[in-house]
Amino acid sequence: MAAATRGCRPWGALVGLLGLVSAAAAAWDLASLRCNFGAFCECDFQPDLPGLECDLAQHLAGQHLAKALVVKALKAFVQDPAPTKPLVLSLHGWTGTGKSYVSSLLAQYLFQGGLRSPRVHHFSPVIHFPHPSHIERYKKDLKSWVQGNLTACSRSLFLFDEMDKMPPGLMEVLRPFLGSSWVVYGTNYRKAIFIFIRRLLALGHHRGAPPGRGGALPPTAAAPRMALCAQRAGPAGPGAKG
Repeated sequence: MAAATRGCRPWGALVGLLGLVSAAAAAWDLASLRCNFGAFCECDFQPDLPGLECDLAQHLAGQHLAKALVVKALKAFVQDPAPTKPLVLSLHGWTGTGKSYVSSLLAQYLFQGGLRSPRVHHFSPVIHFPHPSHIERYKKDLKSWVQGNLTACSRSLFLFDEMDKMPPGLMEVLRPFLGSSWVVYGTNYRKAIFIFIRRLLALGHHRGAPPGRGGALPPTAAAPRMALCAQRAGPAGPGAKG
């Protein structure tokens, strides 16, 4: 009898283990369904706006207007449980004005893991879109990447660096994701954040003048070092002119 009892123990343990695995799988499936088909999935979106405000105040000098606009736009967007449109931030300015620094802070204080978060997607024209002749393939890949990741988690951040070097027409594929009516298969695209960084060139560079020579814009105290446009995405999209 004792031997029979010992022989039953592994089966009992196996059944218990299978029960735990089944329960875990069911919980994962439920969480996955909630994340994919519900409007309440936050993934690793953990905004810390007070921390962001403090860091901006301490380390971003001379950008009072930009700081105020960033914080105001983020507060309105984060505190809205059902935003009508995704948040679009356009950072543009001369080299060294803090555009990349601000974008990295946004990722750091909005997502667990910052720029390393699987929900933060950073695109560079030099790395991801180096050949203008491949524009059609880039369009297809970019659209698929954005749609797939927004389906996996509506709380995603897409950061596009050096917009002035992007192949012409590439950003047109983002238009469908920036409107208020784009909810596909239960996925809420309106919780996404898009950040576009553009480097401004001095007028002399456009005219062929060397840097620092005649025709270049001289730095003046009255000119803002970095401009920022924060808005809920409109129908024009980031590829529009103007």
